[in-house]
Amino acid sequence: MHKALLRRWCDAMLKYQLHDTGDTRLDGGLLCPACMRVHGRSADAILPLVTQWQTDGDERCLHAAEKLFTWSVNMRRPDGSMNNDTDNSWNGITVFYTNALGETLLWYGDKLPAADRDAWTARFAEMAEYLCQNIEKLGGNINYPITCAYTMALAARLLGGAHFAAKAKQLADFAVAHITPDGLLYGEGHCMTTVTPKNCRPVDLGYNVEESLPALILYAELTEDETVRRAVLHTAREHLNFMLPDGGWDNSFGSRSYKWSWWGSRTSDGCLAGFAALSRHDPAFAPAVQKNLELLNRCTHGGLLYGGPMFTTAGEPACIHHTFCHAKAVAALVHDGWQAPAALPRLPSETEVGTRYYPTTDTARIAQGSWRATVTGYDYEYEYLPGGHPTGGMVSLLWHAARGPVLAGSMDPYLQYEPGNMQMPRWQFDICTTPRIELRRDGKTYCSSNDLTAALSVGENETGAGGRLRTAAQDAAGRYDFAVFVTPEKVTVTGCGEDAGAKFILPVISPEGENVVWQDANTVCIGSGSTALTVQADRLLTLPPEYGTPAHFRRLFNPVGGFQSVVLTLPAEREFTVMLKMGDGE
Repeated sequence: MHKALLRRWCDAMLKYQLHDTGDTRLDGGLLCPACMRVHGRSADAILPLVTQWQTDGDERCLHAAEKLFTWSVNMRRPDGSMNNDTDNSWNGITVFYTNALGETLLWYGDKLPAADRDAWTARFAEMAEYLCQNIEKLGGNINYPITCAYTMALAARLLGGAHFAAKAKQLADFAVAHITPDGLLYGEGHCMTTVTPKNCRPVDLGYNVEESLPALILYAELTEDETVRRAVLHTAREHLNFMLPDGGWDNSFGSRSYKWSWWGSRTSDGCLAGFAALSRHDPAFAPAVQKNLELLNRCTHGGLLYGGPMFTTAGEPACIHHTFCHAKAVAALVHDGWQAPAALPRLPSETEVGTRYYPTTDTARIAQGSWRATVTGYDYEYEYLPGGHPTGGMVSLLWHAARGPVLAGSMDPYLQYEPGNMQMPRWQFDICTTPRIELRRDGKTYCSSNDLTAALSVGENETGAGGRLRTAAQDAAGRYDFAVFVTPEKVTVTGCGEDAGAKFILPVISPEGENVVWQDANTVCIGSGSTALTVQADRLLTLPPEYGTPAHFRRLFNPVGGFQSVVLTLPAEREFTVMLKMGDGE
């Protein structure tokens, strides 16, 4: 599958490469059909294109890589580093282009035309030297120094130089020092060492599993650093618990979940290369590679990787950034000849039962029967991004084996915090997908999902939370209570908001065209057959006015996660109960 997927992605990149405009700022770049621009990191595609050339001899792919290298000078700064985009001078991303060139030279240097090899080696050396001298000065999140550990290891291998090897070891040891007692890697925030009032740390599952941990294990493999290898295996096993049985990653609560897609994170490389390397030491990682690969394949249409499972049903285009980044990890599988074992082990999420609590993120995960639920009170906010992820003791993810994702939280409101790296939906007004108690008053919106101070209690297969309805800026209204109970048969949510006019908002994941039927005033069936889901409340269950009526309604779409939802609501001024169970309820 990985060979066919790389071929499809490379064909699409060939299709979208610009030619013969006479403008060196355009020729060779990859035009994005969603963002209608050339993304500054397009030259990362050199690695997958050269891999494809070496796989089947397609000279078009080599020529495309050569044109991308020539185009990339548009992003080069006088000091040898690279800008993120023409309108974004962040140059920490130099590590990603350096690694793409470095792996290309390591794998295929003796196969490249001499002129390419010499030019690419010179550029690699220039960027590696810049990073060796400046990586700590750049700032940014922990993914940059960790990824740079692998950059330095590549430089030591390709160029020689004890200073590269020493810097690689220094950065790798720095990474290992950021593993928490509950097994998570922290530092995905400013500053990396922040401790919140709840003693939480900056943790982002998406960047950890798709960038930092893969780079760290690849460093360990290249340098044969056994100490770091053991540390990566330890923390990666804990992160593996957050992969769902369909290959999706639960980053619903992460510090940078504004870039979350069901398959990972939008502009990182993916988990495949790193987890394939880990699988050579522990077969438990093999199913993660296979299942995530299958999910990427399902989200690929017309040769491009879409930002989530329901972009196409929502009529949203694909950002090419997802493709050229994740193609690097698929290229690694092709280069290494990776194959899934005949007897694929089961993921931890397929066999787990009970409740696990992670103090580092004030987050609980519950597994009962075919249900998997995540509830979070995480109080770390990424830099100056209020409302950047769900909190307040709300359900940030609910998944069922027969249906897949049922509920998935998101930032509120949706903001392009990284405009060049985040897709703007073509149609939107209010697209928060987090289940929440909400009050709109005097032009402000107060939500339970914004309360960073909420107290989360965790019991056996249940959670409870109490706090204040708040705006994203933490302005407070009245109190609320919220509880979640998970059994093998159903998930029950109870809650109450003390303010008059408070409502419970429940966005249930459902693609365009799926059957939605009100069985009575309090009961809705979504889907049919084995994937039918019944939502039953103890009072009138309807739609917010802006979404229409049960007879004629529109779905919500949010790029975070990449899902469409049917938005249900009910009065929450007195205690309410909502039950979700599989089946049509009749």
